[in-house]
Amino acid sequence: MNALLEEMRRSMEELQLGLDGALNMSDKMEALARGIATNQVPALWMSMTSTRVQEVFSLAAWYNDVLKRYEQLAAWTAANLVTPASVWLSGLFNPKAFLTAVMQTYARANKLPLDVMRFMTEVTSKTVEQVTEPAAVGCYIHGLVLEGARWDKEEGVLKESLPNELHQALPVIHVKPVTTEQYSLEGCYDCPVYTNMQRANVYSPGVSNFTLRTAESPNKWVLASVALLLQDDLAA
Repeated sequence: MNALLEEMRRSMEELQLGLDGALNMSDKMEALARGIATNQVPALWMSMTSTRVQEVFSLAAWYNDVLKRYEQLAAWTAANLVTPASVWLSGLFNPKAFLTAVMQTYARANKLPLDVMRFMTEVTSKTVEQVTEPAAVGCYIHGLVLEGARWDKEEGVLKESLPNELHQALPVIHVKPVTTEQYSLEGCYDCPVYTNMQRANVYSPGVSNFTLRTAESPNKWVLASVALLLQDDLAA
C-alpha cells in the first residue's frame, strides 16, 4: 500500500511538471495522462499492487477502493495493531494469508499444531455497525457477496435467488478455527470464495472455501455454481 501511494504521488507530480513544460513528456507520463482522461487505471499504478483483481474497475471506482483499503489499514495500525471488530476481507491485498493467521493465532493460544487446524464460517444476522467487539474466538469479517443463490436471514440457510437479484451482500461472517476432528460439512455447502466474477483465473484466484448452512442438498448449489465474491463487479 505504501509503495502504491508513493508511486501515485510521484507520478502525478511528474506529470504535472510535464504539463507545465518543466519536463519532457515521456511514454509513461503520456500513458498516465491517457488513463486519467479515459477513466482507466494506469498500468503503472496497477503494477504496484500485489493483486490484479481490481482491473475490472474504472479509475474512479478503483481510486475509491484504494481509499477504503487505506482507511482500514490506517485505523488498524494507528494504535496497538489491534484487529478490528470486523475486518473488511475484500480490502486486504492477501485475504488468504489473513485467514491462515486467524488459525495460527488460535493454534498458538491453544498449543495446537497448525497442520490440524481448519476453520468453519457462520453467517450472522449482524451488520458491520452492530459489531462493536471482536469475536471471542476467531474473527468477524464482512464485504462478501453471494452469487448464484441468496441467504435467507430468517432461516439462516441458502435459498434460490430472487428474480433480478444477481448478487446479495452478506451480513457479517464469523470465522471460527476448529481442528480437523471438529470440522464437519454436515448440513453445509462448501462454498468457494473468489476475488471477483471472473473466477479462478489470474484475475480472480480462489481465496478459500466457506461453510454455508443449507437445508437442501449441497449438490444443488454445486450445480448452480454458487460462490462468494470479494469484489462485486456489478457495483463498480
